[in-house]
Amino acid sequence: MMKATSTSKALPAKVGDGKSSGLGYGCMGITAFYGDPMRDEDSFELLKSVYELGVRHFDTAEIYKSGNFMADALGDKYNEIALGNFIKTVPRDSYTVATKYMPQKHESKNDYETVKGALLASLEKLGLEYVDLYYCHRMTSLEGAMEFAASAKRLKEEGLIQAIGLSEIRGSWLKKVYTEVCPINAVQQEWSLMTRNLEDELIPVCKELGVVIVAYSPLYRNFLTSVSGSAPTDWRGTLPRYQGEAFDKNLQLMKEVMLPLADKFSCSLAQLSLAWLFHRAEEMGVVVIPIPGSTKITNVTSNKGSTEIEINVEDMKALNSMADKVVGERGGKDYTSGGIENQADL
Repeated sequence: MMKATSTSKALPAKVGDGKSSGLGYGCMGITAFYGDPMRDEDSFELLKSVYELGVRHFDTAEIYKSGNFMADALGDKYNEIALGNFIKTVPRDSYTVATKYMPQKHESKNDYETVKGALLASLEKLGLEYVDLYYCHRMTSLEGAMEFAASAKRLKEEGLIQAIGLSEIRGSWLKKVYTEVCPINAVQQEWSLMTRNLEDELIPVCKELGVVIVAYSPLYRNFLTSVSGSAPTDWRGTLPRYQGEAFDKNLQLMKEVMLPLADKFSCSLAQLSLAWLFHRAEEMGVVVIPIPGSTKITNVTSNKGSTEIEINVEDMKALNSMADKVVGERGGKDYTSGGIENQADL
């Protein structure tokens, strides 16, 4: 199997042509959901380290902020501003940025005027004239996804975005949007050793259409990094897999399947998890860009090593077998209600 290569400054074309895998970086944890937001100077140094490692694709969103993510308030810390503070110090053609539009923050509207207004607000925070990839964050309906795509198509024609994406969308919906409205360049979907529910339907459609998979939570929100410790006290602790007996059984599963292979490759569990994802994408014939989001520079540096690990067929079989043994859903009902689990097939 081929080793993955690091994402480079050519990502806008890569997102569009569907030919190149590589690591990206998920910025969410800098300001949102996983505890208190980072200090400005610390987030700057973190992003600088990510950049200097050669990881040049940065993923953010309008709702990745402190406080109420669906409303703005004085004193809130915005992910897009934190990222913008760094990227203004490096050449524009040396990186790519993806950000996301959340319909629920805008009365579930996806019309051109509303989407453009949100995009312009994001561009102002980022300090950019255009964004390389613009997603609809969560689909409220198939009709909403199609309306967003139509709006994004106009914004692309205006030069405000370079590529169009959808996040959390099932395969049949994606195919309808792609064929009836406009081509979709990338789909952002949760994908990891613990979350494989996109593989049956969505990935075959992405393979057929040449759509890139941007894999969020590729380490399942830090679960796949250690077999010791306790569940986090932030939002992650509410997830079914982090609770009670499920937590213990999932840790035991990692000890039985992942630890021996991590020892074999002399790598961390996180490196093994990311390497599996690159190889799994190759097995399934799609391009993947994982966006792990560690806020520790040492972990960011370690993650980069995943692109150098080669996994043979037998070891892949062992890792693939984990899927049927994971205990608990990937999220609670409030979370999965906005995901592919709640989208009716056509």
